[in-house]
Amino acid sequence: MLQKRNKLILNTFKRNGFTGIANLALRHYEQNKMPDSLHYTPTALQIEVTTSCNLKCTMCEHSFMQEIGRNLKFSEFKKILDENKNVQVINLTGIGEALLNQEFIEMIKYAKSKGVYVWFNDNFTLMNQEKAEKMIEIGADFIILSLDGATKKTYEKIRVGADFDKVTKNFVMLRKLREEKNLKKPKLGINSVVLKENYHEIEEMVKLVNELKADNLMFVSIVMSDNTGKLSLWNLDPNETRPFVEKAKKTAEKLNVKVIGWPNVELKKTEKTGCLYPWVNPYIGFNGDVIPCCYIPQMANARIEKENIMGNVLKEPLKKIWNGKKYSEFRKKIKTKNPPEACRTCSKFYGQ
Repeated sequence: MLQKRNKLILNTFKRNGFTGIANLALRHYEQNKMPDSLHYTPTALQIEVTTSCNLKCTMCEHSFMQEIGRNLKFSEFKKILDENKNVQVINLTGIGEALLNQEFIEMIKYAKSKGVYVWFNDNFTLMNQEKAEKMIEIGADFIILSLDGATKKTYEKIRVGADFDKVTKNFVMLRKLREEKNLKKPKLGINSVVLKENYHEIEEMVKLVNELKADNLMFVSIVMSDNTGKLSLWNLDPNETRPFVEKAKKTAEKLNVKVIGWPNVELKKTEKTGCLYPWVNPYIGFNGDVIPCCYIPQMANARIEKENIMGNVLKEPLKKIWNGKKYSEFRKKIKTKNPPEACRTCSKFYGQ
């Protein structure tokens, strides 16, 4: 959870009383035991508000999708939140650019009115002072800039259609607005997908985060798919890439930059999964489809594979889907040597 334990317990009680506290206790007890069937309902959701995007990023499956450009409606978002009172945290990051959904800020406002912790990743191309002030006013908790290059040349080669100077300027603008109001939130982070094209800039990214005065930095591995897998670091000799990571770690320590995730330079396969997503954090697509994690929707054709869709939250209760036969079978299969197809090249499956 992103909230401190005491605050989480208090907010849980305010939102759903002793029922919420009991559910939270069950989650704490069961999630690491990884049973096929669960007795609690999710306390965290990832909700995709749109599949529209204004960029064509080289490492994103969105750039290859044929059917794109649809939004979750505010009424549907409200239904999801109202029917799931045990939910304490929502991540409003999907495969699209959230600010293209004209009801996005209204969704944040409604979630905050219910005491829910709200965070999301954004490309910051559409951020401006008016939107930044609204984000601060309604109490968004954590906003993360997706920045996949420490230099203008590298970044704009990867995030096709974006302007490095513009997005970093927007990030600083939001941070300064927060400082002027003497507020602690939203927390502002930077997320960087590490690829063959940018691994040489890992240390420079640490320095840039220090310069931008972000609250933290996270490096993540690329989501493997037919179209984007060729960009993964796992295609390179780890002896070539590892020194860049080690040097960056020393620089982060020296500059006191908080890094909450380093890139994996090689895929280490294990007998047992290290992924907890099917037990803790379902992904709800723009159309209400419930998928076990946020990685699957980013893979080619994964949204139309029956194995990956557990049900639809706009048609039946999430509790029924969460504890249903299909979800239980998915959890059971992911614990074997023959996991679901979508998990077989995923770093999270191997606990990385």
